[in-house]
Amino acid sequence: MKKTLLAAALLAGFAGAASAQSSVTLFGIVDMGLNYQSIDPGRAQANGKTSSQFGMASGQQSGSRWGLKGVEDLGNGLKANFVYESGVTATTGAMTGFTRQSTVGLSSTSWGAINLGRRSAPSSAAFSGIDPFSAGFGTSALTTTIGTNFYRLSNMVMYSTPSISGFSANIGYSFDTGLSVAGTPIVDTRTVVNGAAGPSSAAQRAQGYGTGYKTRATSIGLRYANGPILVAGTFDSFQAPGVKAGMRNFNNGQKAKNVNIWAVGGTYDLKVVKIHAAYSQSIDGILNNTSTVTSVSSGGDTNSTSALQFRPGARTNSWMAGLSAPVGAAGRVFASVQQKLPGGNLEQLATANETGASIGYTYSMSKRTNIYAYYSYLNNAAMIKDATVQTIGLGVRHMF
Repeated sequence: MKKTLLAAALLAGFAGAASAQSSVTLFGIVDMGLNYQSIDPGRAQANGKTSSQFGMASGQQSGSRWGLKGVEDLGNGLKANFVYESGVTATTGAMTGFTRQSTVGLSSTSWGAINLGRRSAPSSAAFSGIDPFSAGFGTSALTTTIGTNFYRLSNMVMYSTPSISGFSANIGYSFDTGLSVAGTPIVDTRTVVNGAAGPSSAAQRAQGYGTGYKTRATSIGLRYANGPILVAGTFDSFQAPGVKAGMRNFNNGQKAKNVNIWAVGGTYDLKVVKIHAAYSQSIDGILNNTSTVTSVSSGGDTNSTSALQFRPGARTNSWMAGLSAPVGAAGRVFASVQQKLPGGNLEQLATANETGASIGYTYSMSKRTNIYAYYSYLNNAAMIKDATVQTIGLGVRHMF
């Protein structure tokens, strides 16, 4: 009798532990190699000369990082989770803090997931896999022409549906994006705006006090992945600070309008080769625009390059066509051609079609370690006429 009671007690204890299991995992990537980049500023500088540099580079294929992630089983298919992820410049050891990702959330097998904090945008999640370069390899990445292919949002609440027969959706709203804004805002110092009391002092208004003075965003991503087919559609809307009340203008003398960006893309896997394609349009501004070609990054992490440019009347079109294919048992080759076509009111120098052509190769030495090499060429970089950027890189990536 005593043995039976003891066995029952042990089973009850094990069942309780199983229903509330939790774990914390350390993860990360170290990506380091050599990089050569040559930049001709074209018309961006009156006496511009070609400059070049050669040296070590961190995060060419993937941004170097480390992080912690945890999950707790709450029972009945419900789980709690968190992620802290910090960027690392592997060549120096410097870290960014947990600016890559900082989230907490709940997920369910039946209704999906809700996450709060900073992470990649819903549109970026939907577009995963469409870029042959996986948003890495510097100027080879699709972020060069389609900024919403990969970027992050702070202060975001995001809902993700479960996958139903290959269909899934993500929607998110950011109360304060954390994105830098190109152009100098002129702050309205009125204490009353459209009949509503504003912040109590001009200093508070200048610091962005109040919801209406923050750059907010809505991001939506739809995705279908089934068999050889992957199709995605996205829409991102960035609300200019104070745009509804007319509280701010920008230094181009125009009242800022919301920047709206939509994109469609997909892949088709023929086994011997995979076809990649995407098209996007940016209205009344640009995301990830670089106003000077000297700010072109060779790293694979767009964490530091995401920037908004409010340009009322602008309507910029972008497209990409690419291929990827296995080479032997452990190799893969990938290539793309992409273009950004300026339209409407952009910067004075942004008058030429930006065209990029890139090719890359990776070889897996194990499940967690690979070596890589790539080449990228940009003509009319940052849509500045005659500006060119050439990049050659090689390196090793280890995931843990």
